Amino acid sequence: MANISAELASPIPVERSPTLISQIIKNRYAYFYVGPALFVMALVLIYPLIYTIVLSFYDTPANRPERVFIGIRNYLEVFNHQLFWLVMRNTITWTLGSTVTSFILGFAAALLVNNRLPFIGLFKAVLIIPYVLGQVTTAYLWRWLLHPDLGFVSLYLQQIGWVTEPIPFLQDSSLVMASLVLVNTWKTFPFVMIMLLAGLQAVPQDLYKAARVDGANSFQQFIEITIPQLMPVILVTTVLTVIGNFNSFTIPWVMTGGGPANQSEIIITWIYGTGIRNLRYGFASAISVILFVILSIFSFYYVRILTKGTDRSLEFQQ
Repeated sequence: MANISAELASPIPVERSPTLISQIIKNRYAYFYVGPALFVMALVLIYPLIYTIVLSFYDTPANRPERVFIGIRNYLEVFNHQLFWLVMRNTITWTLGSTVTSFILGFAAALLVNNRLPFIGLFKAVLIIPYVLGQVTTAYLWRWLLHPDLGFVSLYLQQIGWVTEPIPFLQDSSLVMASLVLVNTWKTFPFVMIMLLAGLQAVPQDLYKAARVDGANSFQQFIEITIPQLMPVILVTTVLTVIGNFNSFTIPWVMTGGGPANQSEIIITWIYGTGIRNLRYGFASAISVILFVILSIFSFYYVRILTKGTDRSLEFQQ
């Protein structure tokens, strides 16, 4: 009886969660397999990032081989540069314009191809063509189509009587950004269509049947069922599209090179022109770090969106 009382009085051992060191020791053999991949990742990704951050604190004169430490003067020059606010305005216009228009067009295309229509397979294949074309191919194709004298668009508008003279889509400062957004929308909307089409096909059809039994019309079903069910896919697609457009380079650079008069200069082309053309690697590195911070914010929210559903499922299981 005394032994039983002593056992009941003794504290119950609490199982401690494994520490990071203990888990590393426990899984030490697994690191031999992932070690080479981690080394290559560090060499390809982490080292250039650290080198860029370090280089952003230096001045790199083109006429001298050595670099000079100048602290944060590159960053101060970036924010005080005459092109900074113009470039940021162009970047925001490019990113938001391309994202909104590609989302609207991609959503409409997803709703259309989700129906069982004749030759829908062929229609899907045609809509995918812009996405599978290369960036350079797309840029040169639309550069020719939008040519004021030889381009199909300007000639066709003149033939049907909408305009009386050639339209300088890429040469007019008031038209160039809208033209680039149009081209980028044509290029990226199939990605939105594919993502949203996958989400549409995953919506349970029983919800629509129950809604029709309750007397809901098509618009009510779209607002009350389709949109809420697609919201996780919409959020992920939007964040990915924003990051891709913000970091896009090929189409604006090949089509305009930032012109005319820097009216199509976005932050990624500004980095390239400053570093490669003007050989100001320290200044270009400072702009790159600023771009990295902005993209990291979007990436953070992207990861939060992806892990939100996982956390909820784990809580439900517990």
